[in-house]
Amino acid sequence: MKKSFLLSVCVAGLLMACSKTKETPSGLKYTVLRAGTEGVAENGQIMILSFLFKDNKDSVWNDSRQNPFPAMFKKDSAMSSDPVMEVVQLLGKGDSVSFSIPAQTLFAKAYQPLPPGVDSTTTFTFFVGVTDVVTEERAREMQNEYIAKQNEEAVKAEKEQLAKDTLAIDLFLKEKAIVAQKTASGLRYIISKPGVGATAQAGQQVKVNYVGTLLDGTYFDSSIESVAKANNAYNAQRAPYEPLQLTLGTQSVIPGWEEALTLMNKGSKMTVYIPSTLAYGNRRRSEVIAENSILVFEMELVDIVKAK
Repeated sequence: MKKSFLLSVCVAGLLMACSKTKETPSGLKYTVLRAGTEGVAENGQIMILSFLFKDNKDSVWNDSRQNPFPAMFKKDSAMSSDPVMEVVQLLGKGDSVSFSIPAQTLFAKAYQPLPPGVDSTTTFTFFVGVTDVVTEERAREMQNEYIAKQNEEAVKAEKEQLAKDTLAIDLFLKEKAIVAQKTASGLRYIISKPGVGATAQAGQQVKVNYVGTLLDGTYFDSSIESVAKANNAYNAQRAPYEPLQLTLGTQSVIPGWEEALTLMNKGSKMTVYIPSTLAYGNRRRSEVIAENSILVFEMELVDIVKAK
């Protein structure tokens, strides 16, 4: 009697374990880690996915949890050549599964060669969960909500950075006893030599000589050969050095330059202090121009060519 009871328990446990392993039509086995209660998603619905996949050395190749916006997949049972999507097609809200695919099979199905450095014997393990299933309309709403939130956060961050840059520029000018004019955008500038005629306008071509440095005086660029040589930055491939020519209003230069040039007329010279928010923002431009760098330019408006 006791042996019969133990045997029944073992058989029940084995059946439970087996019930967690399922198979796709192509024969790919996957393990159900958690089962939802709403059934398989319907064609045309948008599946909100959470996923992670790693190789057999436990190196993570992708983790959707690190992305600010969830992964979305439109259910279409006809799209089943990709082994990963073949599994996803069989899931619904609340489902969570894991499965493994040999590297050769994975990339062959995706019609891609093995990435450099990937051993052909490598096996990738996937963990996929369906956090929600929504309509296309709701998916678009989610995308719009996300974009609006990102824009709001970007505007907030830009305002905070501008406040920091403005304080840094004003403290620098105060320490150097420099009196500068300012604009509503945050530019600080000094006209060191007045020019003649009207200021430059959008649509006009202008020719500009310049020297660019950071707020601490670190040099990074110039259109003037002698200045480049003096800073051990001469580039023979750039020769002959000559004024930069551009058309105002085409966004071919940073916003701070666009605004500064509209304050200048032919022959004028200006020193302009440009907050990072009007330069390259939180992007690293070069080894010298790091993220959130305030830029300083000595500028000379050599010529203005009237728009045709």
